[in-house]
Amino acid sequence: MTAEGIGKENRAVPTLIRGPLQIDSAWLCEALERERLELLSSEEIGTGQMSQNHRLTFRADGGQEETVVVKLASEDPMSRATGVGMGAYMREVAFYRNLAGRIGGPLATCHLAEYDQGEGWFTIVLEDVRDAVQGDQIAGCGVAEARVAMGALARLHAPVMGDLAVGASGFLNLPNPLDQSLVSQLLPGFLERYRERIEPAHAAVCERFVQSIDGWASERRPPLGLVHGDYRLDNLLLGPGGRCVAVDWQTVSWGPAMVDASYFLGGCLHVEDRRASEQELLRHYHDTLLELGVRELPWELCFEEYRRLCFHGLLMTIAASMVVERTPRGDDMFMAWLARNAQ
Repeated sequence: MTAEGIGKENRAVPTLIRGPLQIDSAWLCEALERERLELLSSEEIGTGQMSQNHRLTFRADGGQEETVVVKLASEDPMSRATGVGMGAYMREVAFYRNLAGRIGGPLATCHLAEYDQGEGWFTIVLEDVRDAVQGDQIAGCGVAEARVAMGALARLHAPVMGDLAVGASGFLNLPNPLDQSLVSQLLPGFLERYRERIEPAHAAVCERFVQSIDGWASERRPPLGLVHGDYRLDNLLLGPGGRCVAVDWQTVSWGPAMVDASYFLGGCLHVEDRRASEQELLRHYHDTLLELGVRELPWELCFEEYRRLCFHGLLMTIAASMVVERTPRGDDMFMAWLARNAQ
């Protein structure tokens, strides 16, 4: 399957690489379209489940040191197969090539985005937001950080909310493999793997929800918009001056935009903070949309959709934990995520 902005036929892309061992000065020079540079160092950053990220430090023309981030497909076969099979790699490349420039704001500048349609390898080179700190999904965040993230989410959603032309983009409308049949198959293994860490009441919520996934997912109330699909702390870079940069666009799609708001507040705030502040934080998101010219989402619908779509956190926890490489940190993250969303 192809997407806008990605080659229609299989072809060799000189700047597309399969792993960090292919990174050298010549490659980076071509990727950044620089005349001359010297690669000084490369270090792996983050703990991505489906991809890998590397920070490259270089010096161009004898100037000061600069850095960029290179994102590549996972070297774990299962995680990579998941990324290809779900269209995740292709989605992210298509997003940066076709839509990121229009949205701007809470996004890192993209220098390169290439995808090998034949074998599923990809290469993305992004601005390194060095003055920012990556959020911690396990630790969660406070209300102040959540307010920054919700304001940034509104700035991501506003430029294209209700835009029918954007909504028709092929890469935003790929078939979703996370349907009721698949998740029903994954749930028993999920509950067995984590049985000692899941509250019985939370397991019961998962079992009841899985019986209704297809009906729940089919209800798409306008206005529809851009859905990041995994808008949470591990995918946010929080910097000084209230800057918030959203990364990891592998789950981007077109649908009910309030999915992202529910997902963030339900999974990133501790239960007590969410209960005390969720309406104020959602109001901040809604007020920011209004300031940016969005008129199609009245407050009553915004709050109703926020509540209806909160099950997305359960769906992602069950599915993601069972189809990517298992790690100790991943287990801790999925369990914190499940408990907050189920509650």
